[in-house]
Amino acid sequence: MKGFSHFVLESTVDLAAKAMPPEEDPRVDECVKTIRRYLDLGESWPSSEYKQELRPVVSALSDIALQHRQFLIAARLGEIARQLGA
Repeated sequence: MKGFSHFVLESTVDLAAKAMPPEEDPRVDECVKTIRRYLDLGESWPSSEYKQELRPVVSALSDIALQHRQFLIAARLGEIARQLGA
């Protein structure tokens, strides 16, 4: 993931962490930390392996956003997960 896509995911994860405080839902904390770790490692990982590892975590955070009624965040994360699967 490079450039703009990296920025979109990073900003969406930041937005998710603000809208769904990780202290209130430990699943959010786990997903956010995992995604940030992958974003930091992204440059050194092979692209296909990186996408395979990142996609389920982004999908999980999207599902959590739906449960918290954060529909715009869920939609953005869902689209990012779909693109990672392509």
